[in-house]
Amino acid sequence: MKLRILKTILWFLSGAGLTVILLRIIHGPGSVSALTDILPWGLWKGGGVVALVPIGGAGFTLAALVYIFHWDRYKPLARGAVLLGLMCYSCVGIGLTFDIGIWWRIVYPVVFWQFHSTLFEVAWCIMLYIGVLTVEFSHAVVERLNMPRLLALIKKVSIIFVIIGISLSTLHQSSLGTLFLATPYRLHPLWHTDLLPFFFLITSIGLGCLTISWVALLIHWLYDAEQPMDAISGLGRISAIVIGFYLVLKFVEIFIAGEGGLLITAGADTVNFWLEILLSALIPVVLLLFKKIRSSPTAMFWVSTSAIVGVSLNRVNVAGLATQSATQSVYLPIWPEWSMTIGILSIAGLVFLFCVENFSVFPGINKKRVVQAYESRRVDLADWKTFFFRNPLANIRFYSMAFIVATGLTFGCLPDDSVYGVKPLETPTQGPRIVEVLRVASTDADLGASFLAASSGQTVADARPANVMSIDGNRDGEYVLFDHAGHAARLGDKSTSCELCHHMNKPLDKATSCHECHSDMYLAVDIFEHELHVDKLGDNAACEKCHSDPAQLKVRANTTACEKCHQDMRSGRSLVGVAGPDKHSLASGYKDAMHNLCITCHKKQQQLKPAKDTGAGLAGCTRCHQDLPKLTQQTWKPGL
Repeated sequence: MKLRILKTILWFLSGAGLTVILLRIIHGPGSVSALTDILPWGLWKGGGVVALVPIGGAGFTLAALVYIFHWDRYKPLARGAVLLGLMCYSCVGIGLTFDIGIWWRIVYPVVFWQFHSTLFEVAWCIMLYIGVLTVEFSHAVVERLNMPRLLALIKKVSIIFVIIGISLSTLHQSSLGTLFLATPYRLHPLWHTDLLPFFFLITSIGLGCLTISWVALLIHWLYDAEQPMDAISGLGRISAIVIGFYLVLKFVEIFIAGEGGLLITAGADTVNFWLEILLSALIPVVLLLFKKIRSSPTAMFWVSTSAIVGVSLNRVNVAGLATQSATQSVYLPIWPEWSMTIGILSIAGLVFLFCVENFSVFPGINKKRVVQAYESRRVDLADWKTFFFRNPLANIRFYSMAFIVATGLTFGCLPDDSVYGVKPLETPTQGPRIVEVLRVASTDADLGASFLAASSGQTVADARPANVMSIDGNRDGEYVLFDHAGHAARLGDKSTSCELCHHMNKPLDKATSCHECHSDMYLAVDIFEHELHVDKLGDNAACEKCHSDPAQLKVRANTTACEKCHQDMRSGRSLVGVAGPDKHSLASGYKDAMHNLCITCHKKQQQLKPAKDTGAGLAGCTRCHQDLPKLTQQTWKPGL
């Protein structure tokens, strides 16, 4: 009964997780997560990827003990450890797939090679290691299929794959720590150290021993099989030595780095650090020193649980939680993130149980044990309870019902942004302001420096005041200074040069300002006003002026071209390109409009001008975006 209850729960959680995954695929990660640009590594990477990798370290740890060092004492757990590693790394791959924005680009490391990237090395190691684990576990599958020749071949080459698997694990376990060496100003000093790669490696070895012990204890309890305590006790002793060494080295490194005072500094990070150390190292090491503890299934289960939670907390801290104080940001995973993560783990749990029941994973669990783990399936047609609960199809009924109920409840509880997609926030734009700069006639003085000099009241020799535009469309204080008069002079005759940039004008207007049409900072805006045209053209009686064919639907695709009435609507000399004649009424976001116009022109000029005439770097970001103080700073507030 306990096995059926567990599987029902796993099917329920799988249904909820798959529902969130489907919506994430349709609407993107922002619809089901609380990730931000400041804290982009959340539950899926920190908990579902970085924390699962050391848990999956059971595979290479047991493979080394059994197949390299020939410690047959641990052989009963070897296949289970390989299967556990395969499930963990499969979850890592799936979780990472749906964490990245464009999820199908998860295969890009195979095509686009970047030898200077730590993530590239980690990606390749994990991909290859999943393949190695698959080959290692194929022993059990080939045995079940009764294919002796193939089994003999696999056994001959298995030691090669074991060595490759251990090498790959050593590489990516440490490389994950190397990855976070690049965050010295984001990661709290109690966690950031040059020894991170080594710490990640040795904790994965210690945790791997306790993880397979935890799984073995749970599985044998579910199927009422005898616990392999001899192997589990030995792994507990190995884990105590490895984690104890990590604990000593961790504190030695902290004191040598002169950061011992942080251990007693009041704050959330200090509490978090001591909680992590207590769960991951202190409690396991102290308890595992006692043989009586190592020989008790119950004690080993809870000691292993403490280590799993503690080391997972360590990885979550390094991947994001210990960066919140430095970034002054707070990230709390929303429940769809938890649902997706737990759902992926639940699917892996169901696959693990399927393999345990159908292949020889643990010696103590055979077909007889599996049959005995389920209740009798005798059916009494006169009793609906036995017909529903003991019928051979009862399991399918239970699991299907749990899956469907989870799907319905998840859809019903999800917010509208998750179900229908996140609606982009509107950011209205405003026109440029005119500010004064000091220009030296003999030089092309830097606008930013000139603006600062003029704003602070400085006196510059041979300088004259001049007005330039301050472009800050959404008024967030990030502005660009634009010398409109200088550009007009360089482009030549004003009667023809204005239209190069001002590509469309409102009726009776000349050189319409960009923000008039590009009225949103990021979103495309429809500038066609249907009601205005109806009113000006004579109400409904004038429909045929635009919708000339009454047989066609009155939609935009079937209307008369705007240029037929507004012949001077768009200049043919404009630098601004339009995708098609049907796109005249769709104004792109203000930011895109500015970039497309300025960069397009600058690239052309950069090709025409030699480097000595400021052609070099003309199309670069810093040409316009200079290092200027934000207008929201206290210095500028009195003048705003």
